[in-house]
Amino acid sequence: MSVPWPVQVDIIAAFSLLGFILVCVPLYWHLEAWNVGCVLYIFWIGTQCLFQFINTVVWRDNAINWAPVWCDITTHFSIGTSIAVCCASLVINRRLYHIASISSVSMTQSDKRRNMIIDLAIGMGIPVLSMVLYFFYQGHRFDILEGVGCMEEYPNTYLAYFLYVVWPIPIGLISGTYCVLTLRSFFRRRRDFSALVASNANLTFHRYFRLMGLAAVEVCLTVPLGTYNLVMYSKTPMYPWTGFANLHYWFSRVDQESAVSWRQDPGTVAAVNFKRWTVIGCAILFFLFFGLAEEARKHYRLALSSVAKKVGLTTFDRSTGFTSSGMKSVGSSFGRVTIPTFVQRHTAARRRSMDSFSDRLSTNISISDAIADEKAAYSPIESSSGASSNGSSTFLGSPVSEKGISPLDTLPPVSFPPAPKRVYDPESPTRRESVPDVPASVRPNSADMV
Repeated sequence: MSVPWPVQVDIIAAFSLLGFILVCVPLYWHLEAWNVGCVLYIFWIGTQCLFQFINTVVWRDNAINWAPVWCDITTHFSIGTSIAVCCASLVINRRLYHIASISSVSMTQSDKRRNMIIDLAIGMGIPVLSMVLYFFYQGHRFDILEGVGCMEEYPNTYLAYFLYVVWPIPIGLISGTYCVLTLRSFFRRRRDFSALVASNANLTFHRYFRLMGLAAVEVCLTVPLGTYNLVMYSKTPMYPWTGFANLHYWFSRVDQESAVSWRQDPGTVAAVNFKRWTVIGCAILFFLFFGLAEEARKHYRLALSSVAKKVGLTTFDRSTGFTSSGMKSVGSSFGRVTIPTFVQRHTAARRRSMDSFSDRLSTNISISDAIADEKAAYSPIESSSGASSNGSSTFLGSPVSEKGISPLDTLPPVSFPPAPKRVYDPESPTRRESVPDVPASVRPNSADMV
């Protein structure tokens, strides 16, 4: 069961945006470490993923030339990105080789400046040069494909082979040579490797091997994929070369093709899918090497804790054992649980009153003469044996001396004044001196409903 074309377009757009986000996550750490090769890799791949996402959304279901200048920029940038990924891998392998084969652990500022200039010349100069040379084998301005967006257009000429198509293969071979030399230098100087890595404050042992792994994977993929692209390109009919005047005839035209039209050609479909998914794959590969490392997870925890504190949430910090709210946490190796602290607040007992109840009484109830209950005098000895009058559910016994006499026995009794008489005492129907107009109840101390 084939996936419908609109769903394929949405999947490409979603993964392009995801690739842009993922590849930009480790950008700050590589900027901090002055890792030129990885920063260049992030710049080219991240920007291409963003352009690809925008083009897919804008031209999802149309092939209208909405933004000609935008298409000029994105098509030239696409030419440069296909070369820049190989150049970034070359920069990384070259740097790893110099670290592994350096004779002294100290480098002067002039050496660092010279290495950075060479890295920028490789990672930025060669891709920009390929963008400039694009004009010499460019057929017309650009094409717009429905569901894809702006696409560069160049016929199958000999200039296209020498100025663009074959470039990834020699660059990948040079990068592979540096990778092999790095491995050889590393195995020869395993004992001095710790000192070599320690010479760079921003390079750790694990980061070095992640860089080596990324560069090795890029080398293993660059040459085969470059060869595949060369073979696929050679299958298209060769354009007869008669000069630049013929090649650039009607140079300003823009070919607009619907999805039904351009998807009829299997070669075009394979080329478009190969180009778009290669960029997404490079972004995900870079994140797998650097976005899931221990240092990356540490930054994730710090960022999460910072956000949680701003919104008032409580998070756990494994390094200190304290939560962000300042409470000490204890627990086993499987997890940590914060023990809450309960503070008992003592509130004064409210005096119960029947005033409000008697005011709301809606039926004539004959109540017998109220029996005056006098409160007994409060004694700490008696209260210690009974329940607390404040309603506390916790009972603490009084300490007893060695002679068997409680310290409370020596305290004088405490008496409280009698309760004041109620200000409002409504007359009860049972205390009227007049003769009742109804026979009295047979049962004493009872009420009759009238």
